[in-house]
Amino acid sequence: MSYDRNSEGRASMMTLDTVEIRRQAKVILIDGGHGVRAHLNTLGIHVGDQLTVVERAPFRGPVLVEVNGTRVAIGRGIASKVSVEVDGAVTSLVDTARANRASPR
Repeated sequence: MSYDRNSEGRASMMTLDTVEIRRQAKVILIDGGHGVRAHLNTLGIHVGDQLTVVERAPFRGPVLVEVNGTRVAIGRGIASKVSVEVDGAVTSLVDTARANRASPR
């Protein structure tokens, strides 16, 4: 599932396995059964979470994402079941880490 940016320039929705490297995305929907949701929950990925795609391994290998300051690898099959909303900005992982450290929790 992949949607183009609409005519008003709003964020576009696509699956996690198609998101470009260094893009931030918000998890909108997990399109899978209880097992898929439980696995992602164990990794710390929930609907509404912001994450950054760090790397995509070649040859349909896993997608490395950073969520809540932790990097986790997700297989492409599961990543294809995670619908995300992507804004147009490309972020630096270093800048994101600095911003997270600077903001009090």
